[in-house]
Amino acid sequence: MTRSNNIDFLKPSITLMKTSTILLSAIALAFVFSCQSASEASIDQLIKSNDESAMREARAALNDERSAIDQQIEQLDLALAKLSSGAALPLVAAINAIPASFDHYVELQGTVKTLKNVMVYPEMPGILKSVVVREGQRVKKGAVLAYLDDGGLAAQFEQAKSQLALAKTVFERQERLWNNAIGSEIQYLQSKTNFESAQSAVNALETQLDKSIVRAPFDGIVDEVFKEQGVFVSPGPGAELFRVVNLDRVFVEVDVPEIHIGTIQIGTTAHVNIGALGKEIEAKVTQSSNVISTSNRAFKIEVALSNEDAAIKPNLTATVRLNDYSNPSAILVPQSIVSENAEGQQYCFALREENDEYKVERRIVTTGKTQGDVIELIDGVEAGELLVTDGSKKVTNGQQVQLIKG
Repeated sequence: MTRSNNIDFLKPSITLMKTSTILLSAIALAFVFSCQSASEASIDQLIKSNDESAMREARAALNDERSAIDQQIEQLDLALAKLSSGAALPLVAAINAIPASFDHYVELQGTVKTLKNVMVYPEMPGILKSVVVREGQRVKKGAVLAYLDDGGLAAQFEQAKSQLALAKTVFERQERLWNNAIGSEIQYLQSKTNFESAQSAVNALETQLDKSIVRAPFDGIVDEVFKEQGVFVSPGPGAELFRVVNLDRVFVEVDVPEIHIGTIQIGTTAHVNIGALGKEIEAKVTQSSNVISTSNRAFKIEVALSNEDAAIKPNLTATVRLNDYSNPSAILVPQSIVSENAEGQQYCFALREENDEYKVERRIVTTGKTQGDVIELIDGVEAGELLVTDGSKKVTNGQQVQLIKG
């Protein structure tokens, strides 16, 4: 029999083998799909049962199965990488894990306030006889702002002063006589009592008369004038005459959540941004409350600001960044290179150099604070190591790669 005839003789067998292979593949696929459908059906039944314990057990089993599959895939990838050593190696970029100073900030909203922002009220009832200041005028502490009609107190005061002068003269004469053993003790004591009573009356009337003069409580600016000359006023709510403010020193009041009570305190660095003015001011926390509010579970802090130009006004809103954590030698990396496995562990890839070749090594890491697009690595990476950045999502543990340098 010739070679050609032998080949022709084998053709039916080859065709039969191919047909059998296709048939077996179809049966296997049908089996897989039937298992998958059965699994989905059983999951649906489990969910409909509302059996929490059974659902948790099923989830744990599936999670274990997924972990095992991930490990098998990783082993296959490593084996395939070794078999494909002649092919082009995956390209990766890397950064050095160099320790650097790291300051973390918590950002909160605050309101500008001032301690010297008060309403000035009359201390006695009467007609507002005259207003001697205008809005926007700077005044010194004790400066006269307005006069009230004293209702005849000035005349009584002058009369009391005359009576005091007379009582003083009588007392001084009686005192000289008494010292020279002339006159009775009763006369001396009576003149002394009259003198002291007249002095007290003058002092009382002077105090009352002074209440008819409205004065500035401190150095500042007359921000508002509420009443006009000629109106009747009296002490109490609704009778405010002026608002006087002093903006040389203002502060930002911030409500800080209670979770920061151990890290934010007096002396903490704060960066205050007042958007309406386009101002960024570095300052310190100058006051911290000792009480946690039950309404919002927060404590109040104050950040004092210098305001010589009086540009910062009360009730302006401000964004306050408070330095709640600092590390002078932190390892900071882009957040994008840190991933999470099925067990919830965070990891990244480091490069290990062997004979001028680079292989990736998966590192389980402990992360710390984040700021912007960087994250702090607390554990799992040593200073100076190379960490994969670009290409980290396409490599597996132990795989050989090509490092892009420069």
